[in-house]
Amino acid sequence: MLHISFAMTSDAYADGTKTETRRFWKPAHAAKFRPGVVFLGITKDFRAGGVRMHPARVVACYRERLGDMSGYSFWAEGGTRYWANRAAYIEMMGGPDNVPWVLRFEHLPNVRVEPVPTREKGLT
Repeated sequence: MLHISFAMTSDAYADGTKTETRRFWKPAHAAKFRPGVVFLGITKDFRAGGVRMHPARVVACYRERLGDMSGYSFWAEGGTRYWANRAAYIEMMGGPDNVPWVLRFEHLPNVRVEPVPTREKGLT
């Protein structure tokens, strides 16, 4: 199962108020996050003592210029809980012309999620 570290925004992920995250991923990694894919949120990298939180399902994954981020998206990222305002968030992410991947997701109940095989045994 895919994992995403939420580090400083773990509290907003844990309480369900965070429904978007922006990442500077390589296209091959971003391609793993197709709509419907379930991932597990973690507090930080496991190597740094991170712990599992609850699963979430990808709604959309696309690239968007930071300067085009809506006010709604700022709040879905965690809003003023973590940053003074939208402009401060954009500056912290490197400025309005940077183009990260936007991952929109919906939270799932905290239940055990079994990994789904991507290829049936014996198929090439």
